[in-house]
Formats: sequence, structure tokens, C-alpha cells
Amino acid sequence: MLFQDTPPLRVGVSADARARSAAEGDDAKPTAAEKRRSGRTHRMIMSLPSDGAVVIVHSPSCVGIFRDTIAAMRGPEVAACTRVVAAPSIADERAVTRRLSLPVFRDHFVDEQREHARAVMQAWRL
Repeated sequence: MLFQDTPPLRVGVSADARARSAAEGDDAKPTAAEKRRSGRTHRMIMSLPSDGAVVIVHSPSCVGIFRDTIAAMRGPEVAACTRVVAAPSIADERAVTRRLSLPVFRDHFVDEQREHARAVMQAWRL
């Protein structure tokens, strides 16, 4: 069997994930998994204390998105008191949260992304 004949490796994709073309754009309806994930993020943001917290996200590209979302959902006062930090690895998260007196909230996607990164590294080792 040639390498081209093997099925594509799909790592870290939920069973109900479906491919979307760029042409679908914003007209595409969210999947059940996307709704669950957005609901978890919504609950986390709504549970942030108004006197300050630290939110851990999986990627530096998500920091601005989360800041804007917190400001839109909870207001600029809560957003100003909340620090959003990217911590792609557990070591990064420990370095950020060491000696903190503020409550720490981790977006649910952090664990999923770390799991995905581990699986990709495992696949590359094969």
C-alpha cells in the first residue's frame, strides 16, 4: 500500500465535525459541538468575578478575541480587571499562575488543544 492510498489522518476532531468551505462563510449553521463549546465559553465568561481574574487561553491569537468578548458580554469594567493570557503548554500555565492571588479560569479549549498537540507529536514520531 502506498502512502497516497492511506486514508487521511484525523487527529483531535470530534465525531460530529464537518468540513466547511470558505464559501459558506457566516451563512453556515453551527454544529452541535460548536454550540456546546460556545455555551461553555459563555458560562465561563459570565462566571468571571467583577473584581479581577486571569483567563488562560490556548493561543496568543485568541487573547484579543477573548478580551473583546469579555468586554461585550460583561462590560468594560470587568474586561479591565480581567487578564487574558495565552498558555499553550502546562509549563506556560504554571509560570503564569505561580504566586497569583486572583482566581484563574481556563477556557475549555485549552485542554483540547494540548491534547491535539500531543497527538500530532505522537504521529510525527511514528
